[in-house]
Amino acid sequence: MSRIKATVQFFHAWRHPDQIALEVEEELQFHIAKRTLANIENGMTPTEAQLAARQSFGHFHQIKTECCEIRRDLPFDARPIRMGIYIAIAVVAGGTALWAVNIPHHNVSAILWQLVAIAVLARAFFAGRRNKNPHCY
Repeated sequence: MSRIKATVQFFHAWRHPDQIALEVEEELQFHIAKRTLANIENGMTPTEAQLAARQSFGHFHQIKTECCEIRRDLPFDARPIRMGIYIAIAVVAGGTALWAVNIPHHNVSAILWQLVAIAVLARAFFAGRRNKNPHCY
């Protein structure tokens, strides 16, 4: 899978978590149904077969959550991309700081707007560096 396609799927998974959770659940239910049919073919009653299939499958909610997290992760190392974003934010913040220092300040509102711009860029830089764990529904 190309990096572009993987990135598009990554953003789709983050924008539509309910849809991803539904797809994962349908897939897991399909596998449980297949195991149930195999158990019935081996001579179990339908209720015993379904119970055995669910027990052999494991903890459904935990497996569903892990599968959702896998779907939301990039299949390649995204650290260089993140580093590039951080560098770009730092360059813009530095440029804004230089602009704020070299522009003549004729009024207090201009100074405040420049300080707000620097604060917003600094906040974006530090907020982007936090490690956030994805949660699946």
